[in-house]
Amino acid sequence: MAKDVARHLASASPGDRDRILQSYREMEDPRRVFRPLSDPARISRLGGEEAEGYILVETDAVTFFPSLGSSNPGPLDFAVAMNRRYYCRGLWFSIISLNSEYLRRVSDKVLGYALEHEFEMGRLYQQAFVEMRKLSPGEKLEISQLAHETSVKKSRISLEDLLDEERLMLELSESQPAIPKPYAETALLVHLEENFSDLEEYGTGSCDPGEDAFGAELYDEFYGWSELSIRSYRLFLREAVEGVREAHRGYV
Repeated sequence: MAKDVARHLASASPGDRDRILQSYREMEDPRRVFRPLSDPARISRLGGEEAEGYILVETDAVTFFPSLGSSNPGPLDFAVAMNRRYYCRGLWFSIISLNSEYLRRVSDKVLGYALEHEFEMGRLYQQAFVEMRKLSPGEKLEISQLAHETSVKKSRISLEDLLDEERLMLELSESQPAIPKPYAETALLVHLEENFSDLEEYGTGSCDPGEDAFGAELYDEFYGWSELSIRSYRLFLREAVEGVREAHRGYV
């Protein structure tokens, strides 16, 4: 993926190249990946009461990860939204992040659909947490497809709007800094821990000791590989910058 990023940056205009590289460098600090929403009132209006149960943040990045719809290791999916549930300091937190440029350019109709999609994903993933089990890639794909079908019906979004969103997402995958999903997940937990005193009110307790133990196990496992995800991102960035340097000697 670093080589793909380098090729894209090498062909971008100097202004876009500078902007994207600067964002990549700033995001080497996981505390600088996410920030509070710039327009929380809009999200509250479109998301309604359900949005109140989530921590909502935004980021300049889009995330990439191995495609759930392919058994081959090469194809990647890109996402402008991420929905995660974390166990932290004895509480469970549901967090949704959204790409800043997506928020700026998307219509209220499409954003309402996108929020409903994330809420539905949260409801479906919650069942897995209740059962205290991890999902296979196939199950994750089924959840994503079911969430899409349900949110399309609830939001009554048109096919034309969906195609417009797909085109926008493709454009953003090429114009915004793309970061590995594991690093984004690590940075999201860092954001939660760094701002815990302000975000603690969003946390909910476990239903029973078993769920509490499951949460602690997940946290320990996640924390165990978070340092690796940070190092991997920095390596990814170095390789991408080196690729640009090779294409434009003396530019970077």
